[in-house]
Amino acid sequence: MTLTVAVVGGGISGTLTVLQLVKQSRVAVSIIWFDSQNKFCKGYAYTTFDEQHLLNVRAANMSVFADEPFHFTDWLKQYHSNYTPFDFVPRKLYGEYVFDTFEKLKHTNPLVSISQISEEVKSINKIDTNFNVTANKTYLAKKVILAFGNFLPAHPSSLSKEFITSKNYFQNPFNVKLTNNLQKVKNITIIGSGLTMLDVIVSLSHYNYKGSINVISPHAYIPQIHPEISLPSVNSFINNDKTYTLNELVSLVNKELKKAKKEHLNLHSVIDLMRPHVQRIWLKFSLKEKQQFLRHLRHKWGVARHRAPLQSMTVFNNLKASHQLTLLKGRIFDIKTTEMGFELHYSNSTNHQLTLKTDIIVNCTGPECNYSKLTSPLIQSLLKNGDISPDSLNYGLNTRKDGQLKPNMFTLGPPLKGILWESVAVPEIRVQAQELAAKIICD
Repeated sequence: MTLTVAVVGGGISGTLTVLQLVKQSRVAVSIIWFDSQNKFCKGYAYTTFDEQHLLNVRAANMSVFADEPFHFTDWLKQYHSNYTPFDFVPRKLYGEYVFDTFEKLKHTNPLVSISQISEEVKSINKIDTNFNVTANKTYLAKKVILAFGNFLPAHPSSLSKEFITSKNYFQNPFNVKLTNNLQKVKNITIIGSGLTMLDVIVSLSHYNYKGSINVISPHAYIPQIHPEISLPSVNSFINNDKTYTLNELVSLVNKELKKAKKEHLNLHSVIDLMRPHVQRIWLKFSLKEKQQFLRHLRHKWGVARHRAPLQSMTVFNNLKASHQLTLLKGRIFDIKTTEMGFELHYSNSTNHQLTLKTDIIVNCTGPECNYSKLTSPLIQSLLKNGDISPDSLNYGLNTRKDGQLKPNMFTLGPPLKGILWESVAVPEIRVQAQELAAKIICD
């Protein structure tokens, strides 16, 4: 009897799951794989229009298979030998690697068939022991995997809402239209100062933009740089058998950072050595501790954890040094649309009424995580039917730690962020995909 599995989402989460089903299956499996944008294997992350958008992780740690750590670097050696395992390769090239891996693997297991459907799934309904998955027509599946990935950012908080419909407001920071007619634009404002902001800055520089750039965020934190010369690492300091409170963990990390600084060790290694333990530690935190972390430490963790390649930060620093770019600390409370563009009204710790005029706004505040605010017909249908619900932090979906939403319905990757915290990068998602595929095949 053939097991039919519906996979909704063609980005990295969906792709890694499909690859694992092909690799692992010892029973007949029919995979119905949906992607409304027809961006199978690449998603938004790896179909960028600019080849200077780089991965934020070195090639050595970007294999699509957890049990084949050299899979990506071997592929680079064969097809793009100018890159080394220590390089931050273009995201577009990584997309080619993921696609090539799928193309080579998809027919290697005679027990597995794959149908790729470039349609939007509008509803999923349980009928007896199966699911009706409705796109342009209805498909029957025994098990469903919601591989949603990341969504576009929420619109900036603003008393006025007219700016949302303006052609000069870019909710999607990777919209290629941003680079059109740049020479006629005098000023651009980027809301958000993280890794996505850097990608936009790199593109503006690449396309020879000469106007002024403002980058504004509540804390004005910018990413740290991956060190080119690796200093010795600190020793392992997390006890596998211990349950840490948030205060204990913060105290321990601060102690290790002071020690690393004093002994001229790699400060980043403190965070890197924590990474394999973060999911276990986060699961043991109380809801109050998680809320305290999000309120007081989230931004600092993001800066330390999500670092940028030197090449990208060099572009940012050069533009800032030349005064073409200004980094502003402030909270926006209103965005007014004017004949000339926009007026951003914001406040900071010293002034509650500040105004910034700009021609273009680019939203780089990070993906929307609160599923109750998403407008997707599928998500709204699943919420209404009680098949999914936001987690207690509104950072993803309420699910078991293994991604099970309900019997025979699963998710992985970004929807698990509120449950596991570390759940948005390839090194975590590839493990989740491997374990999820095994569960789906064996249950």
